Amino acid sequence: MYHRKTSPPGFRPPGHVAVGRRMTDPLILHLLLAFTVGGAWVSSATLIAERYGSALGGLVGGLPAISIVSFLFIGLNQGRETASQATIVFPLALSFTMSFLLVYAVVARRGFRAAFLAALLVWASLSAFTALLNLRNLFFSIGVFLSVTTFYFYVLKAKMKLPHIGGAEIAYSLRQVAFRAVVGGSIVALAVLSSQLGGPEAGGIASSFPAIFSLTLFFTYITRGMALSRALTKPLLISASLTAFPYSLLVGYLYPILGVGIGTMVALSCTVPLVALAHLLINVKKI
Repeated sequence: MYHRKTSPPGFRPPGHVAVGRRMTDPLILHLLLAFTVGGAWVSSATLIAERYGSALGGLVGGLPAISIVSFLFIGLNQGRETASQATIVFPLALSFTMSFLLVYAVVARRGFRAAFLAALLVWASLSAFTALLNLRNLFFSIGVFLSVTTFYFYVLKAKMKLPHIGGAEIAYSLRQVAFRAVVGGSIVALAVLSSQLGGPEAGGIASSFPAIFSLTLFFTYITRGMALSRALTKPLLISASLTAFPYSLLVGYLYPILGVGIGTMVALSCTVPLVALAHLLINVKKI
């Protein structure tokens, strides 16, 4: 009589283990890269803001660090079509990040804790509402973003008249810089991980998470106080609007045509003149 061989409980064939490792190893590598990029970006943005003022700090902090990494890794792990689809909701989600900045600036008069928590609550509520409605319309996302950002800029500049705050000579210890890098890298890596675990909509929302914004506001408040932290909201909004928003549109268009690698390089190349424009408006024209 033929007896089928049975494997002991918990036994997995070598091939199964190898496949599992091939799936998890790239994700771990990507998270380590996100941790490194995030830590370096947060440290740079906060140090520049504290030493050289709100204009240059806001310019650097508003550049699309998280979205670049998130879209790239979504494309590598889940395919270029999924990454392209994630860009559909990104402008809408980015408008929620702009809401984070406005709420922080408005509530800042009540103290940092109230402003920070209120801003996070607004962002989380709007993001959760969008996820439940499953909104996937690029033209709707772009329309909301342009309307919201234009109105918020008007409020910050014309109504609130936020000033540009200059820099100051500050000595930093290696421990302080390392702490900022570790905290910043951890939160950015967590945001990138969230963008990998969900579908295209969750990826687009997670890619716009205000990790660098929130940490830049937090660390500058700790070192220089509320004046600098609050003043950063306007240049952060301008920088992100001129760089992160068009970068997402470029990714959505280029990834399906050119692939993830070349598409990323072309999108970054096209974003360089926009960074120069943001520098001109923020640091030279002082708008």
